[in-house]
Amino acid sequence: MTDDQSKKDLLELERATGNDFACCYQCGKCTAGCPAGGAMDNPPSVIMRLIQTGRIDEAMRSQSLWACMGCQTCTARCPQGMDIAATMDALREMAIVRGLVSPDKMRKRVEAFHISLLNAVRKTGRLAELALVTNYKLRTGTFLQDMDNGALMMLQGKINPFSLITGGERVEHIDQIVKIFETAEKAQSQGRVDKAQRRRPGKTEIAPSESVKIDTSMTIGYYPGCSLGGTAKDYDISTRKLCEKLGLTLREIDDWNCCGASSAHATNHKLSMLLTARNQVLADAQGFDYVLTPCASCLNRQVIGRNELLRSVELRNEIKEITGLEAKCRARFINPMELIFGLEPEFLAEKVVHSLKGLKVACYYGCLLSRPMNLMAGDDPENPTRMDQLMRAIGAEPVDWAFKVECCGAGLTMAEPGMIEELTHKIAKNVAENGAQAFVVACPLCHSNLDMRQRKMRKRFGDITPMPVYYLSELLAIACGADVQELALGKHFVSAMSLVRK
Repeated sequence: MTDDQSKKDLLELERATGNDFACCYQCGKCTAGCPAGGAMDNPPSVIMRLIQTGRIDEAMRSQSLWACMGCQTCTARCPQGMDIAATMDALREMAIVRGLVSPDKMRKRVEAFHISLLNAVRKTGRLAELALVTNYKLRTGTFLQDMDNGALMMLQGKINPFSLITGGERVEHIDQIVKIFETAEKAQSQGRVDKAQRRRPGKTEIAPSESVKIDTSMTIGYYPGCSLGGTAKDYDISTRKLCEKLGLTLREIDDWNCCGASSAHATNHKLSMLLTARNQVLADAQGFDYVLTPCASCLNRQVIGRNELLRSVELRNEIKEITGLEAKCRARFINPMELIFGLEPEFLAEKVVHSLKGLKVACYYGCLLSRPMNLMAGDDPENPTRMDQLMRAIGAEPVDWAFKVECCGAGLTMAEPGMIEELTHKIAKNVAENGAQAFVVACPLCHSNLDMRQRKMRKRFGDITPMPVYYLSELLAIACGADVQELALGKHFVSAMSLVRK
């Protein structure tokens, strides 16, 4: 690569990420905390060094870009405030455009997953999970992988086999989704880069979050995301039941679309922003102040997208041209913890009719509920406590343990199940050593990786006993009087009924 091309690439990266790469002093914190570091040829600190020395084409060819899970741990722990996660995304997108991709098998599997997911979204506006799985298996030849889990999910009603024929749920204004993809692809082909806010070296302060104020007279918007209609149907059931017990009214955003999950921001930044922007303008137009978003990944993408809309005139103009709606950014997307903390302090305690006293739980927040910390503020990004506080409020005992915010592997569960088993084993072993009886989570991906993958993880390592994985909404709903039979606990892979019945 010529020096001129290296300079152009560096400028493109700086514009896309806001980083001044000369400020990286190679402390190694990004690599030390990276859950996928052991699977990378060039871990994050090396990627940053390659950029500094002008070897950007080598960075773009790195297999590391495809092992990255998007957990944002590197960015959260950088003492210089560098957005390393965005750097990985930007390099990956540049590599795709130029065809400079690693020949590694991991890249082929991960890229096949991203293509399969986005093709499904482009077709219907929402992700039919069986269509994703089928497309992925046809691309990779992994026909036997997870057949047992898939068959069980079909029997449980979490996967609808007829969705392959019907295409699943379809966004009414599918023309807008098609236009979003076309706009994003055109921008990518022309090499247009949305200029990011300049990041200055220094400690990132955790600002107090804008207060959430909820009362029972309000109608709360609801963004279930794609998985809560399928493989995480039990999360949807318990969330709705909890709100019913709390006297809260939920209403789905009319004609919502998939947020793009990890696949959009991993391959096309503009696409990830436009998909989330459409949900934002729909929520604004439908008059919501708050939109409950149970999925941590969906919430993360929507919060980042809203922040981008607030600062980018170009993005606001693009989404208006596509949808005809103004981006007022009135609606705030919030998680279940924010919803409950937005009520009066004593409200939950007054609703508890079944104490869960004696139940020792490990509150697992995962990586995206508190990152990026300047946007997902309101809790400590390294030692969050809000879920713990809610567990204490219903009588349960949260244990103190070390892996609250470690990534479980997130969306690489299909492409890299072996890596997921290693990560979840590390998490589960620490939980067991600290005396917990069960996990509590607030994310469908965390639940899937800890619950569905647990049997193979235990078989592989042989030192962990079965441990139920509950959604936060399930335990809160039970404490507020919901019958366990109403909550689809029987749809979990690890038996979850007997422990709460005690």
